[in-house]
Amino acid sequence: MKTNLILSLVLALFVTTYFIVDRTKKPKAPELPPLTDLNGKPFDANTLKGKVYILSYFQTWCSDCVKEQPQLLKLQEKFGKDKLEILMVSDEPALLIDTFRQLFKSPLDFYHTSVHLKGPQVGVKGFPTTYLINKKGRIEVLKVEGINWYTDEIVELIGNLIE
Repeated sequence: MKTNLILSLVLALFVTTYFIVDRTKKPKAPELPPLTDLNGKPFDANTLKGKVYILSYFQTWCSDCVKEQPQLLKLQEKFGKDKLEILMVSDEPALLIDTFRQLFKSPLDFYHTSVHLKGPQVGVKGFPTTYLINKKGRIEVLKVEGINWYTDEIVELIGNLIE
């Protein structure tokens, strides 16, 4: 009888611990495909280590991607590029991405990848797909086709992550 009780308690403790740990651990940031800036210079993903950043996979034809731009720009203006880096990534031709950037007079950092974003390596399901990544390289927020980034909750979260 005592053995059954002890085994039941150990099993309950194991199951509880497993589910608590599993639910509190944030998923890792997606691995970046090879990126180049709009001048063809390769991007070094190691520069993101220990930084809070936003990664947005977008397309120039996407209306939600256009609507997301001012939201992300306001976040970068609030926190500064030195504290919050924003990477805008598309698999469209660099010339098209640059035309988009110029049309919206966006000072955000735009990158091109030759890897198909909806392919198996990146796995984007919809545009924009945007991540807020903490200093440990873990996803804090993921929004697919979500454009409302400049909210009190997000601003507070980023402020806490930067500290």
